[in-house]
Amino acid sequence: MKYEITVLYIWYFSMMKAPKNQNCPLSKQNFIWLGVILGLSYWIIESWIHVVLFKEGTFTSQIFTTDLHEIWKRLLVLSLFTFFSLYVQFSMNFRRRTEAALHEREKELSLIMENNPAGIMLVDSATRTISKANSNALRMIGSSKDSIEGHVCHTYLCPAETGNCPVLDKNQDIDISERTLLTSKGDSLPILKSVTQVKYNGRDHLLETFFDLTERKKMENELELAYTEMDQIFQTASTAMRLISRDFNVLKVNKTFEQLTGVGSQEAVGKKCFEIFEGELCSTPECPLCLIVDGKKAVEYRVNKKRIDKRTIPCLLTATPFIGRHGEIIGIVESFLDITETEKAQKVITTERDKLNGILSHLVEGVCIISNNYTFEYQNDILSEFIGDSKNIPCYKAFHKQDNPCEPCLMKKVIRTGKTQHVEFENPAGQSFEQTYTLIIDVDQTQKVVVVTRDVTEEVDAMRALMQTEQLAAVGELSAGVAHEINNPINGIINYAQILLNSSQEGSTFHDISERVVKEGNRIARIVEGLLSFARRRKEEKGLMFINDSLENSLLLTEAQLRKDHITVTKDIPVDLPLIMAHAHEIEQVFINIISNARHALNEKYPGSDNDKILQITAEKINPSGKPFLRISFHDKGIGIPSDIIDKIRNPFFSTKNDRNRTGLGLSISHSIIDKHGGKLEIESEQDKYTKVHIDLPSLQ
Repeated sequence: MKYEITVLYIWYFSMMKAPKNQNCPLSKQNFIWLGVILGLSYWIIESWIHVVLFKEGTFTSQIFTTDLHEIWKRLLVLSLFTFFSLYVQFSMNFRRRTEAALHEREKELSLIMENNPAGIMLVDSATRTISKANSNALRMIGSSKDSIEGHVCHTYLCPAETGNCPVLDKNQDIDISERTLLTSKGDSLPILKSVTQVKYNGRDHLLETFFDLTERKKMENELELAYTEMDQIFQTASTAMRLISRDFNVLKVNKTFEQLTGVGSQEAVGKKCFEIFEGELCSTPECPLCLIVDGKKAVEYRVNKKRIDKRTIPCLLTATPFIGRHGEIIGIVESFLDITETEKAQKVITTERDKLNGILSHLVEGVCIISNNYTFEYQNDILSEFIGDSKNIPCYKAFHKQDNPCEPCLMKKVIRTGKTQHVEFENPAGQSFEQTYTLIIDVDQTQKVVVVTRDVTEEVDAMRALMQTEQLAAVGELSAGVAHEINNPINGIINYAQILLNSSQEGSTFHDISERVVKEGNRIARIVEGLLSFARRRKEEKGLMFINDSLENSLLLTEAQLRKDHITVTKDIPVDLPLIMAHAHEIEQVFINIISNARHALNEKYPGSDNDKILQITAEKINPSGKPFLRISFHDKGIGIPSDIIDKIRNPFFSTKNDRNRTGLGLSISHSIIDKHGGKLEIESEQDKYTKVHIDLPSLQ
């Protein structure tokens, strides 16, 4: 019997030591049937032992023995096997259910931690090491799970090892406070942290939950800054301002309001608005607060207000709604502008305007005021003599007899830029006028233009005469070069003509010489023709022209002098330049004046030949302000123009050359010609280094 009990114990403990893995086949066996099978096996083995070892009858007789003692012993062992099988089955089932429940709780805990929007950590209360951290906590700290878990919490959560944890060091049950989280980079991250004690894996732990307050802190700082800025703007505003609630209580006033009314902020706040700075519209249907509450978006009018010392002040009152957080009107914002001095000034202006009207009526220039809709608001008697009565007539029709506004419109340009504009024009009757457009702000704050018109017909005629004089002077200056250029071709013509008389056969030397004679003769003809064309004063109309043609004609007339002075001319003129509408001979005159000035500057700097004795001429298309222009540039490395006189060189009779050589009208005339063509002539220069002259002319594309 002891043997049977020993086997039974061995079997029982072997079953209890079965693997805890639920996937193990043994843990899934039905131990009840296993016990029955083992009991029956014991019956068979016991019968076999009696037959083999003890020679007690046959195997069948032992199996079906009638010995009550043997039967009772075997049934007892079978019963014990069955009983212990039931016990083992119950124990195994209980252990599996417990392990499954623990596994589910662990899984739920992990899901709760990972899906929680907050950063969560479990910190061992005894060792203060981090046992577990969710992904949000790792993201905030900027480290991996391996580098966080198992390390002391104060490396990341607190700046101190002890004394800084209310739950552990001060025995609090729970702590909710704003703290600082130390990231792996050593940065401080503001957080809202909640700490409480929990049990985890049988040990006391701190459950630490924290939220990133960076954005909230940023918003708080921005709101505080915005409030400070708004309060500073409110307090330092140049107009007096006050805030009024719907029940007429003054909520806030600025410093300008205190100065205007003589009432301090502490005295004003909390009082009724009609008690502080009373006005003639108070307690009437025109009360600004009543109007705003009734739906008006803004209120503005002139009103008389009484200071605390009973002195009346004329003010320009403006009231707008004071909107609450949810869009409701909770009051109004009133601003007051003291217009005492303004009204005095208006009276003075009215008086001065009457005086000015009297003065303008006796000027020799025509003066008018034009509004931004092209109508005349005022014109003096002199202007009426120039253009007649312009009442109800737009300016472009009165001045230029046009049915549409001028392009560009100088009046609009003055209003847009605020800069004074000058223009010269000729009316259909042949009279020339000079106008100056100047911006003014009227008393009603509208922008208008004062136009001063002067009859310059006699001056223009005199200028034309001077231009002819300048042309003749240029012809005289060029005559020496032309004479030198003519002499050699004439001698060649005479000599080659004599040879041709003696013998001329195609393909021979004589024939070659005859071709050269023709070439030289043609060159002479072109030079003389160009010279005569330039010298001849013609009143021609504008026409379409290629700028390269005028440039070639100008270089043809100056070629001899440039070659004699060892000046190299380089050109970069694209072949696809657009046409321009211009007076060809006037444009040639401008080119000749500029080439002549460049030749003079190069000769002054380089009396002989030099590699830098070059005149560069370029042309290109430009689009300033979206309009097509053609720019022709002349660049020389001559003596340049001193900076103190560069603004004077366009003045008539001003010259940097010897008076015996120049009249001082070249650049002045050139400016006038380019201005008349709607273009612009600009000069940039640096003394002793270079001069660049840019001519911009309107092009057709």
